[in-house]
Amino acid sequence: MAEAQTLTLAFVSSHPADAARVLEALPAVDAADLFETLPARALAPVLTAMLSPAAARIITALDDRTALGLLAAAGVQAAVAILRHIPEPRRSRLIEGLSTATALASRLLLGYPEDTVGAWVNPETIALAPEVTAADALARVRSENDLEAGEIYVVGNEQILLGLIDLQVLLRAPPATALSALMRPAIASLPALMPLSGAAAHKAWQRTSALPVVERGMRLVGVLHATQLAQALGSGVRRAEAGEDTLLGLVARGYWDTVSGLMAMGLNALPPTKRVLPGDHP
Repeated sequence: MAEAQTLTLAFVSSHPADAARVLEALPAVDAADLFETLPARALAPVLTAMLSPAAARIITALDDRTALGLLAAAGVQAAVAILRHIPEPRRSRLIEGLSTATALASRLLLGYPEDTVGAWVNPETIALAPEVTAADALARVRSENDLEAGEIYVVGNEQILLGLIDLQVLLRAPPATALSALMRPAIASLPALMPLSGAAAHKAWQRTSALPVVERGMRLVGVLHATQLAQALGSGVRRAEAGEDTLLGLVARGYWDTVSGLMAMGLNALPPTKRVLPGDHP
């Protein structure tokens, strides 16, 4: 790899948000040249940090193989936000090329209007039946870098949300304890069809960084993180005012950084498991 390319890779890996701002200002063809020469795993955080329309223009300028690699590396939420701005039939062709689970989740989220909670939910949650023991639950928690949740969701038949369990509670629980004895009610839940503006005004954000998203009948769809909601509202962390006691203000102050860090440390010590997508039965 040439020296200039090595320096570019080091920059985008260390400063994905700064790289995103630079690439947003470039013509799509020029930006696409960079995305064709560097690894998808290194560029995925940059793509995620970009405004969705700008990212979509770059994806459109790439061949299917490169585009699919980037979308897969970016994750479901970022991929869906980008796919919304890619015209048909290219959008459908790209979705068909994704993994079965990602394609299913993408179609689900693309079915919600863009200004609703459901369009921005993270469907990759850990959802388990109430009779599962703490030991089995821990055995199924995956130590993945992209696992953001600090809770495990307890669901009944047809993915009906029953409650949730904080990871730290699960770690301290006797191994044979059933999840039904450990779970607590969710602070609140967001209807999938709730407008983003209504979700942003929810007082529960003062107490948590993530809220479960449900369809009619309390069927769990996934989870909405405060950072994702901020991005969906079009302002993002970089536009938030650090002094506001609003959702965006909390995000900008990094209020939840410490909590997220502690959760990540706990997850790193746990064995892998299979993630549950909406529609899967525990």
